[in-house]
Amino acid sequence: MSWLKVIAHFQAQGWEVKASYYLTHKLDMCRLTFHSDLKKAVMKSVHADYELYPPSTTKLEEEHIAAVKKKADNLLSTGKYLCGEPDNQGRASNFAHCTLKNITLAFYYANTSKCLCQFLEFQEYIPYKVLALITAMVHTLLLLFRKYGIDKSAQVNSQDVEEGYIMLNKAISNVLDHPHHSPKLNTMLVDWAQTGMTGYVTKHKPTECMRNEFAPILD
Repeated sequence: MSWLKVIAHFQAQGWEVKASYYLTHKLDMCRLTFHSDLKKAVMKSVHADYELYPPSTTKLEEEHIAAVKKKADNLLSTGKYLCGEPDNQGRASNFAHCTLKNITLAFYYANTSKCLCQFLEFQEYIPYKVLALITAMVHTLLLLFRKYGIDKSAQVNSQDVEEGYIMLNKAISNVLDHPHHSPKLNTMLVDWAQTGMTGYVTKHKPTECMRNEFAPILD
């Protein structure tokens, strides 16, 4: 029985749950809340931004489902869910799909008490691991659309997201090893952060002296 079921069972019976139990499992509770919030934020964009709805010509429910499955499969099998518009050389723009940008800004830079604009790392650029996590949740939801053709976000589990996260971290590393795509990705992540920081007044910003104290000499 999971810790959540234990708490629910105790409360249903009218039994006291010791405060120490909450403290012991506080990290698990935070992870669960974060996972749920991220899933909701992703679902708001995935369905509309990837146009996961059937054409108006379909009439039957079976046709609707088949059409959505086909769209999701095309996005995944071609990697289109990752790519934005080609650059001025006609080359791919990895991890640049507008959906990924929209979700990142909505989830991490929204004007809420949980906004991460206060943290220096998010003020200057989008961390690679953040990009991988957002994309992993997108990937997991698209897998469900490909399988069922309808919203089955309730079936998302952390293991599926984690597996996608590991693979996408490797994919980002491959991009960063490429002489053309690496600087383009880094520039994009800085641009996204600047967009997210628009209108936000930073309370703590390091001086140039502080930056130099930790800067290597790469000559």
